[in-house]
Amino acid sequence: MASAKYAVFLGCIVDTPVMGQLRVRTNGALGVDRSTGRIIGVAEQTEHSSAELVSSWVGQIVHSEAVESISLTADQFLMPGLIDTHTHAPQFAFLGIGHDLPLMDWLNKYTFKHESEFKDPDLARRFYKDVIARIVRNGVTFAAYYGTIHLESNRVLAQTIRQIGQRAYVGKVCMDTNSPAYYSESTEDSLRDTEEFIRQVIGDDETQQRLVTPIVTPRFVPTCSHECLEGLGALAEKYQLPVQSHLCENPSEIEFAKSCFPDSPSYAHIYHKYGLLNSRTIMAHCVHLSDSEIALMRESKASVSHCPNSNFSLGSGIADIRRFIDEGIPVGLGTDVGGGYTPSILDAMRMAAAANRALIAFRRDSGGDQPARSSKDKPLEAAEALFLATQGGARVMGMDEQLGSLDTNKLFDAIVVDMNAPNSPVPSVDATPAVRDADSPDEAWRLRLEQFVFLADDRNISRVYVGGKLIHSV
Repeated sequence: MASAKYAVFLGCIVDTPVMGQLRVRTNGALGVDRSTGRIIGVAEQTEHSSAELVSSWVGQIVHSEAVESISLTADQFLMPGLIDTHTHAPQFAFLGIGHDLPLMDWLNKYTFKHESEFKDPDLARRFYKDVIARIVRNGVTFAAYYGTIHLESNRVLAQTIRQIGQRAYVGKVCMDTNSPAYYSESTEDSLRDTEEFIRQVIGDDETQQRLVTPIVTPRFVPTCSHECLEGLGALAEKYQLPVQSHLCENPSEIEFAKSCFPDSPSYAHIYHKYGLLNSRTIMAHCVHLSDSEIALMRESKASVSHCPNSNFSLGSGIADIRRFIDEGIPVGLGTDVGGGYTPSILDAMRMAAAANRALIAFRRDSGGDQPARSSKDKPLEAAEALFLATQGGARVMGMDEQLGSLDTNKLFDAIVVDMNAPNSPVPSVDATPAVRDADSPDEAWRLRLEQFVFLADDRNISRVYVGGKLIHSV
């Protein structure tokens, strides 16, 4: 029945349409039109057949042979796909290496060296297929990728993602100054190749549902000249494209950026000056934003990709995402491979909760010399972490009206989670009395969702769907 036009999922349906609000439809039914990749209806299960439900959703009679019913087990649930708002595809080449170094030393010792090797497109062809497959196995349906400075290898990356079926932003990294001689480009080459990459990616995917979108990608201020930043801002405006870069990750990086543009009042203002800080911008890290930079981010409607694993691993610090959220700045989660040592957004959820608690403890235990206090020193709950990984991530990517929750008319980017998968790290219900003896099915599922956030891994990701198409199953 995989060829049927419609699919109806029957079982527990979970999402977080609002920060902190866990929505559990214990006996849900969700319909998908495979021809459009969109959700056509969501309801509580009734005595009606799947074909009758689809008929009511589309407003015309649909016969049973046009509908595939997909029943979830008692240990499975359907949820929105996970969204990685910041990762570096070539850095899987040295995953888990160099975490005893601070950011700038790590870049110079490992990052630039290994990224430079992608001047060989054949390496990209051999390497990226396994990288993207691994990310998809972790339940990531949408990711923002950094490539390298190399035009052809970036096109290979975009093609590989499209062939596997993941949704993605892909950026050609730009570096025309303060870079190693073996891994640098002229300003002219950087801007020309960026525009060529934009045209290639758009031209390669003219379908109604574009999976891969180019994203303008200055690596960060220290490696981009005035002319490069100005040109990239113009390209982002010309093609109305998203922008991604790094901001205020590490104190030495901040000083380096300010030394490159001494007339700028702050690091963030440099991006703003060149039209690279706006509602389509994703800024990774933002660990050490000043009050004026937070105000500028808010006024510019730019977003933050919170990468707690990387921030811990490279000793960069802790971003105060609760304050960002209170200020109205959109926040999503990023793995930041290879600064982060895993492509798991589940790990990012756990690390975000740990970072938040560490910051609260620091404020509690320190004296007057403490970070700017958030309006609420409230621990990050599992439902909030889940929001950041789904609906929050969709907002950061500018796709919150299309993705992030399981609502009618949204694109069906989703995963089926199996809490009883072989060798599952999540204990069974019988082995968890708090769940087994819960007061209601909804409460039991709320507790199971906490276990999913804090215990699950890629073994629990049973199926991955993007735009209604199954792209991974176990």
